Amino acid sequence: MKKIYDLILDDKELFKDYFLNDQNESLSYFPNFNSINIIIGANNCGKSRFIRNFMKVNRFVGVADLLKFKEQINNYNIKIEDVNVEGRQYLSQYDRNRIAGYNSNRTTEIAKIIRQNILVQLDATKPETILDVFDSNKLKLSQLKGKLDSVEAINFARFDSDFFCHYPKFKKYYIPTLRTAHSLFQITKFGSEKSIIEPGNDNYEKIEKDVFLHTYLKNYKIDKSIDVFTGLHLYREILNSRNSEKSIRNQFEKFEKFLSVNFFDGKQVDIVAKFDKNDNEKGINESELILIHVDGDKDTRTLYNLGDGIQALIVLMYKIFMAESNSFIFIDEPELNLHPGMQRLFLEQITTNKDLQKKQLTYIITTHSNHFLDLTIEKDNVSIYSFSPKKMDNGEKQFIIKNVNRGDNKLLQDLGVNNSSVFMANCSIWVEGISDRNYIKAFLKSYCDSIGKPYPKEDIDFAFFEYAGTNIDHYIFEDEIEKEDVEIVIKDIKALAISNRIFLLADSDASKKNSKKGIRLKKLEDAKTDNFIPKVIWNIREVENLLTNEMWKEILIELCNKKLVKSHEVDILLKIDRALSEVDYSGFVKKYVGEFLEEIRNKIGKISSTFILNQSTYEVKSDGSFGTIIKKRELSELVFNKNFSWEILSKNKEIKELTIEIYNFITQKK
Repeated sequence: MKKIYDLILDDKELFKDYFLNDQNESLSYFPNFNSINIIIGANNCGKSRFIRNFMKVNRFVGVADLLKFKEQINNYNIKIEDVNVEGRQYLSQYDRNRIAGYNSNRTTEIAKIIRQNILVQLDATKPETILDVFDSNKLKLSQLKGKLDSVEAINFARFDSDFFCHYPKFKKYYIPTLRTAHSLFQITKFGSEKSIIEPGNDNYEKIEKDVFLHTYLKNYKIDKSIDVFTGLHLYREILNSRNSEKSIRNQFEKFEKFLSVNFFDGKQVDIVAKFDKNDNEKGINESELILIHVDGDKDTRTLYNLGDGIQALIVLMYKIFMAESNSFIFIDEPELNLHPGMQRLFLEQITTNKDLQKKQLTYIITTHSNHFLDLTIEKDNVSIYSFSPKKMDNGEKQFIIKNVNRGDNKLLQDLGVNNSSVFMANCSIWVEGISDRNYIKAFLKSYCDSIGKPYPKEDIDFAFFEYAGTNIDHYIFEDEIEKEDVEIVIKDIKALAISNRIFLLADSDASKKNSKKGIRLKKLEDAKTDNFIPKVIWNIREVENLLTNEMWKEILIELCNKKLVKSHEVDILLKIDRALSEVDYSGFVKKYVGEFLEEIRNKIGKISSTFILNQSTYEVKSDGSFGTIIKKRELSELVFNKNFSWEILSKNKEIKELTIEIYNFITQKK
């Protein structure tokens, strides 16, 4: 994973109106700069102005955890100065003794070594010099050892070579809010109101100049080195891309492949900028159109006849696919004209598309969309920044920046966000929480890969709804519940299912079918309709019980003591292998995961009197028994990120049947 850095901002004037958290000093660094940086806030809170100022910077230096780095530098420099002070004192005494004629050959040699090895302090404002200075001082300290007492107090480990990142001159692209995939036309003949109301087809002329770009250049004085893409010259760009050198054509073909996979069922897509040389020589440009041909389709489509959402996504993704490697991409409000599902598709492309990942692009995005915040639930390469106005008595406009923690819900609350996306998708999958969601996604992706089908689009083909904390959660998991509440919950679900197909997944918590909870779950199953599919997994206690030995073999190393793994990884992997050969997880399907992990922990054993497997991973109850996994979400993310093959997953009958059932539910037509 790409390392995160704090960006040092040398040009204080550009950011004098921005303040980090409650600091009194204006912004001097931008914290936790990531591959994708999302800036969110209400209107008029300085978001767009910030990224336009950010674009003016041509060179960045990033430091991993700047505040800690400065503290380490300060502590190091204090020790270095102690050595230099002791050295100066020795030389002063040596000079006095020399005048008095007291020095020996040894003291003369020591004085010579001290003069040749004056230590240099580290400069936190020049991180690119740190390693060279540190290594130089290290050699000098080896010469001074045994000659100056204060040398013994210096015991600093060398900084990692990647503690800082130098961003040299990089290509910058800006996709502003003023953008469109349409060509703009104007009426050029007659000029009367009638011609505007009832113009003839030959009265139009395409506007060649990028008036959107000119507007931005005038209003914001954007440097001409920045590639501002408004979409108005999309025709020209496509024409040039298709007729360019091989490397450019390859990038364009990857863009076409993206459209093919996501919008045209994997059929080959050809995008052409229609060009008539005769018309061009005569100065006629209204026939210059962008055409899209899909293999197997009888008719060729024009771009302007595609939906607004696809057009909006084409404007965004075209420039990203065509961007140079290691570029910075600045985007203002990418959600414009994008359905929530399209927003998710955009985010998935910039975070997971292999062709784009190879380019090592960095994104700085402003948005009002909660779907961009939702991404923090699943992705580690995203940083979120909240911008808000700072109250000033003198009327000046200043702004506060807060780097939001991963999964921070307060921003969602501030935006008034709810689970509305569940009503905008074709159907919904209701799960208890984020861990169930991650498992289902992992299973579905693997299954789709195995049958050669694209993964269904979230928030378009389907949406997840997490019912933890709702009446449904109460209905499924509480031991006691009033009879009238049972009827209300089922009635409400059925009412929702009229307009949106629902697949509800619940584990049985090892309940017997004749228990109160079991009878209630059976009643839920009996409420099944064409639009409401309740799925109770009776054969397991909780969804984690679906994992197999083969899956645990890949995961258990992540639950072990990190220090022991660092020094004994090969040995620990062998111990895990042996333990799993003796303990079959299928025997624990109706028990808590902690019971399985405790047995594995004892089988794996210890190294240097320390247990290898962390007991903190699962519940240890006061009576000495063991409960469920504690960090459910983290475990589900491990499974999701391992990309297990369907060959492995399908060995578990429950996984196989559940996955196929959910896939068929999503893909069936209403």
